[in-house]
Amino acid sequence: MYLPKKQGIQKTRILDKIYTKGPISRIDISKELSITPATVSEITNNLIKENHIHELGEDEKYSKPGRKKILLAISPYHNYFIGVELSDNFLSFCLSDNLGTIIEQQILHHNNWDYQEQLTDTFFLNKLNQFIDQCTEYNPVAIGIAIPGHYDPVNQTIKTNNPFWQTFPLKNVVDSINLPIYLKNNVKCMAIAERLFGDDKQDKNFIFLHVRRGMFCTYMYNGEIYAETNHLIGEIGHTVINPNGELCECGKRGCLQTYTSESWMIKKANLIYENIPHTFLKQLVSEKEQIDINTLIKAYQLGDEGSITIINQAIYYFSIAINNLLMVMDSDIVYIHSELLSEPELADLLIKYIDENASLLNLQHPKQRIFKPYNEINGALGACGLCISETL
Repeated sequence: MYLPKKQGIQKTRILDKIYTKGPISRIDISKELSITPATVSEITNNLIKENHIHELGEDEKYSKPGRKKILLAISPYHNYFIGVELSDNFLSFCLSDNLGTIIEQQILHHNNWDYQEQLTDTFFLNKLNQFIDQCTEYNPVAIGIAIPGHYDPVNQTIKTNNPFWQTFPLKNVVDSINLPIYLKNNVKCMAIAERLFGDDKQDKNFIFLHVRRGMFCTYMYNGEIYAETNHLIGEIGHTVINPNGELCECGKRGCLQTYTSESWMIKKANLIYENIPHTFLKQLVSEKEQIDINTLIKAYQLGDEGSITIINQAIYYFSIAINNLLMVMDSDIVYIHSELLSEPELADLLIKYIDENASLLNLQHPKQRIFKPYNEINGALGACGLCISETL
């Protein structure tokens, strides 16, 4: 249905409000968006007819005299989207509805191929088309791709310090698919998905920290990703935490990622494996190339001194970085997405370090720290969130 430009914008704002603060009543939408009650009623009634939203019933918490508020919520299964994440370790694909419910998913791990030789645009397109065919009955309306860097729409390339991804021919992918395609940094995608269909539905300002082979941080402020076009913002891994530390690939010394990123932690574990005769690491794997973050965690739990030093140091410096962020960003929540910190014992250690060094933060209200359960499908689901955000 055609809408005048102003009403189209109002419709988008109303849908966004129901996504992020729903269930919510028409009168509360009117107050929060400063749109007249009559306009809100007209637009929401049309959205109900289009099955975008539905009425849940009366707000039982509303105790004032008079007619109770009728709550509105987003209707599930209205549209379907395909999300993809490109990663050094895996390709992940998922099909979700407009509320982030995963219908289909597939993960191809890196041990199925040497990605620098076999992960060509032809290979990727073949796998993507196979997944699209698998989802044909749902008629997906768009595809989102979460990328390991930042998207350059002019050259249709990935801006990153990884030479392989710098030359990955995204243009061939975009030109070969008939559906609309949206591309964005993988961590920004996950933050968008968290805002649209995460467990917390208060549309607060939040920081989303992702720690894996590398590190990145994104900041959701007033419903939008902060400094979207400045690709330097969020590179928390390259903030200096120890000026006398190891030399980072960026040319500086003591960058946070040289302590806390998985790639650097595994690099240090390899040195222990090579030089310490009685490390538990040698009981867990037969050669150093097999060490991954789970190996390091197991060695830590077994009491391996070298592994304990690596992990404790990583978590300590990470706690300093989080406290620093909270002193410069107006954030109500800190989401932490990390395979390492999915281990409750290590998450508790991070909280302990944060609290021990947070005296100035007592000037502010306590912040929620939410450990987002790590899952290799989260980036692809984030790409579905990107589609929803772009097609609202």
